[in-house]
Amino acid sequence: MLEEVKAKLEQQFGFECEPYDTNFLLVKADRDKLRDLMKFLKKEGFNYPHTVSVVDYTPKGQGYQVNYILEDLVKKKFVMVRVELPADDLSVPSVCDIFPPLQPHEREAWEMFGVDFIGNPRLEVMLLPEWAEGWFPLRKSYDFKKHRKPTKGKK
Repeated sequence: MLEEVKAKLEQQFGFECEPYDTNFLLVKADRDKLRDLMKFLKKEGFNYPHTVSVVDYTPKGQGYQVNYILEDLVKKKFVMVRVELPADDLSVPSVCDIFPPLQPHEREAWEMFGVDFIGNPRLEVMLLPEWAEGWFPLRKSYDFKKHRKPTKGKK
């Protein structure tokens, strides 16, 4: 089943696809085709979105990765869609209208890493205090000492 999906993705989108495990396919996608890809995968049965995660590779001289994990619950197969972003352009189209459960995941990734999910109507502070907006504490470059507020208690 994953071989069929892999062949369709390579033919229709021209994306690099590689088996990640026996029931897991990794798709390296371009951000400008992300929405079409996600609609295609949903029609192919990958209609259960697990998460959106961001990986910061800036210390290695690279940018960021935005990873989406989708599952076909009937066939117990997974697809991870990976979009690579340069550090100076952290924007990707939102897919929360295609997969509504991903809306808070995009929101958290925006808040913690600063990735702008274009079209997400709720990119607002969710976990951090409002005065901390723009800190992006999960970036490797984040300086915790600079932003740390003194706390009461033992020193």
